[in-house]
Amino acid sequence: MEENKDNQKDGLWDENAVYDYVVHTFKAYADAMVPHSPDLAEQYGRIQFYGALESYTAEYLIMSLDSYPTPLAIAAAEILNLAANQYLMEKGRDPDLEKGSGGLYFTQLSQEDRLKIIDRITSPDGIVYIPAGLTIKPGDIAPVLPALNRLTMMGYYSEWSGYGSTRFMPPDKRILEYEPISWKQVGYPGPSMGYRMAGAFDFAQKQ
Repeated sequence: MEENKDNQKDGLWDENAVYDYVVHTFKAYADAMVPHSPDLAEQYGRIQFYGALESYTAEYLIMSLDSYPTPLAIAAAEILNLAANQYLMEKGRDPDLEKGSGGLYFTQLSQEDRLKIIDRITSPDGIVYIPAGLTIKPGDIAPVLPALNRLTMMGYYSEWSGYGSTRFMPPDKRILEYEPISWKQVGYPGPSMGYRMAGAFDFAQKQ
């Protein structure tokens, strides 16, 4: 079966290509929000170097977006890339100059520029970046976009990464296999009677 440049096969989307498109986009998003921190590592120790990529935060974002009554991960990835495409053109760059970009315009940006795009789509005017041909109604996804930042922090500071190989199991089957990196970074002592498991996010905000 021959695959064309739009990642389609006989008129149907190639599911593997769509999966990669979404995963790479949200890895870039999570990395922009919680990047590697070599300066902090130099001052406070190696543990402070790691960011969202090591904590599977992109997976948490995708899972959270697809838990809505209407799955929204693909739509949100398209909006990020559409906004990045427009930004690149505004800067006089050809987004498709690099062959095989696959529409992953957001991943082509620096961390600083990715943050600018995030600010764009989460602003009151961010709805203009919703693709015209998207099957998702603007009213369904527009309220979700500002939640992406919060979901990123929840995924990073919660117990999500500590579930390790069990993280995709049903909630009652998950096991905390190891202490998440983020807990070590902020000195969160872990779950105990009296405060909830996901309290590392609150704990980090107070530091």
